[in-house]
Amino acid sequence: MDVLRSKVRRRNLRYFLRFGLLALLLASIASTAAMINGCATNAATGKRQFNMISESREIAIGQDADKQITAQMGLYPNPALQKYVSDLGLKMAAQGERPNLPWSFKVVDDPAVNAFAVPGGFIYVTRGILAYLNSEAELAGVVGHEIGHVTGKHSVVQMSTAQITQIGLGVSTLLEPRLQRYADAAGQGLGLLFLKFGRDDETEADALGLRYMSRINEDPRELVGVMEMLDGVTQAAGGSDVPEWLSTHPNPGNRAQNILGQLDTMTIATGSEINRERYLGMIDGIIFGENPRHGYFKENLFLHPDFKFRYEFPQGWRTANQMQGVVGINEKQDAMIQLTLADGSSHSEAANAFFGQQGIGASGRQSANVNGIPASWGRFSVTTESGELRGIAYFYAYDGKVYQILGYGTAAGWGANEQAAVNSVKSFAKLTDANALAVQPWKLKIVTLNEPMTLDQFAQKYPTPVSIDVLGIINRTDSNTRFIKGNKLKTVVGEKLP
Repeated sequence: MDVLRSKVRRRNLRYFLRFGLLALLLASIASTAAMINGCATNAATGKRQFNMISESREIAIGQDADKQITAQMGLYPNPALQKYVSDLGLKMAAQGERPNLPWSFKVVDDPAVNAFAVPGGFIYVTRGILAYLNSEAELAGVVGHEIGHVTGKHSVVQMSTAQITQIGLGVSTLLEPRLQRYADAAGQGLGLLFLKFGRDDETEADALGLRYMSRINEDPRELVGVMEMLDGVTQAAGGSDVPEWLSTHPNPGNRAQNILGQLDTMTIATGSEINRERYLGMIDGIIFGENPRHGYFKENLFLHPDFKFRYEFPQGWRTANQMQGVVGINEKQDAMIQLTLADGSSHSEAANAFFGQQGIGASGRQSANVNGIPASWGRFSVTTESGELRGIAYFYAYDGKVYQILGYGTAAGWGANEQAAVNSVKSFAKLTDANALAVQPWKLKIVTLNEPMTLDQFAQKYPTPVSIDVLGIINRTDSNTRFIKGNKLKTVVGEKLP
């Protein structure tokens, strides 16, 4: 549970107490003048762009977001790898059209196959995508693509568009037809997670990424392999659980084919570098997949080895160990349980802060030991824009931390779900299973072949907990490919979860 290792967004019922934004009605002349002044030519793309956000404001937004992302997701604890990625990114950004931004490149401790950028030049790659890349040039393609989103000002243009939407849809829609799709989001406030890029932005970022790769002599043809890898990950998941990259980078067309078309128009320098061995050396030993030290499920039982606790969700509920908390939801989706870290230095202080929130009706407040752990709890009700919610809130003080567990649901359905929720929130207990406490994450291992072999033979000689299909994807090959002595291959080492 990454959120419980300082990656938590402390989401509580305030999440449901969203107040509608007061619509700002400006005069038509003033609105039109702001729009005209907000148009300028982008140095990276050569196109006229609508932008109401100054560079200093863009940087401030990025700096604020960087603090949150770093705290919530956590940085991967490998200084050498962090420096490697940062040095490559800074080298590329220096060759771009916005070299004076406070560029930052970080590896976040997340298993998702993903990379993303926020305004102002703050770029992140996950340890998850690093395990699937096969060369420094591929990494440069990923980083260059994200730099392209920043130099192309794709986020700030969307934010400017949404800002105008909030100012007055009647005027702004006349100027920019795409504004209509921002109407709903404008009513809920603007967040960076809302800003997802469309096909044109993706194509543009790909082209800019190829440009920056060429400028530092990294072979731009390697970006095609990145797209093929992402497609392989998607297909391996059955198309239903797509990589995070594709959720924030929609791919309505054939990205690999588009990139090949762009490459045909480029002059690729002789001697462009791929640097496969150097890259493989940097990712040797990186954690692969979910890290069970941060919590894992055994059916409806959640175990957290690092924080030494166990928690049981109701049978039949869908569960997830998410960045913002460990959650469970019932089949009808009218009841939910979420476990996070709480504010406060004690269980009573955390309970008082929660129940003291404006708009929350509290009853049945108590304090006592539960499963030998000091706790405070009570029932609550709150009226949201979607109707009344009812629930229970428990606060546990355990091993130097305070945990908040909320069970709640709609007023209409709470009667049918209350007992299951009560039983669940009272299940928080110390983890004593020695096998669970000792569990370790899987890691990527680079093997230099001492004889020719196929991937199937490789899997037999070097046993792994992952399937042959996963080995094929991370090595970008199939089971029948024959490798020669001296080739380097990836494998995954570790034990199955107990």
